[in-house]
Amino acid sequence: MATILCYGDSLTWGSIPNGGRYPKHLRWPNILNDLLGKHHQVINFGLPGRTTIWNDPFLEGRNGLSYLQAALETFGPVDILVLMLGTNDLKRHFNVGAFEAAKGVEKLIEKSRIPNPHGFPSPTLVIIAPPNILSPTGSMAESFSGAIEKSQHFHQYYQDIAAHNKCIFLNAAGVLQPSEVDGVHLDAQGNDTLAHALHEAIKDIIQS
Repeated sequence: MATILCYGDSLTWGSIPNGGRYPKHLRWPNILNDLLGKHHQVINFGLPGRTTIWNDPFLEGRNGLSYLQAALETFGPVDILVLMLGTNDLKRHFNVGAFEAAKGVEKLIEKSRIPNPHGFPSPTLVIIAPPNILSPTGSMAESFSGAIEKSQHFHQYYQDIAAHNKCIFLNAAGVLQPSEVDGVHLDAQGNDTLAHALHEAIKDIIQS
């Protein structure tokens, strides 16, 4: 039995564009679990607003680096760690781009490989470059001002980080785009597409 920990933000948590949360069967980690089979465990540890390494002055507890070790110990031993973070890094008040988001992901990779007090082996890492941001609407339009162009560079920088650190890489922008409803979050089809793409990426390394 493999344990797959999905560590992400609202796109992993299951935010519905413009408000609400999808029922479990429509969130991509749950769909992935169905594809892998019930004898494996896929854990959804997404949190809306989570960043790679930044402290958000408006949202408490969103620094991904601060909580990763606790998550790995809580759910460990973790066989596969899926990291999909960086979208929130592009919010205007952080004033960073895709390059800095990728460097934040690299810090998460390093953190996941630090020996832990329980002797758990380091997980296999899957790095997902977040989908490109479309035209944010509603309450997110101001927060993500300038993020559309920045998000176009996720793929390049994340692929470099994944290759340098010997991680499996998946470019979400290559298989889907966010919902046009709000330009950031995934629709139901996007969740399904991402689950199937990730299944293809990891199925051969998971023992039945």
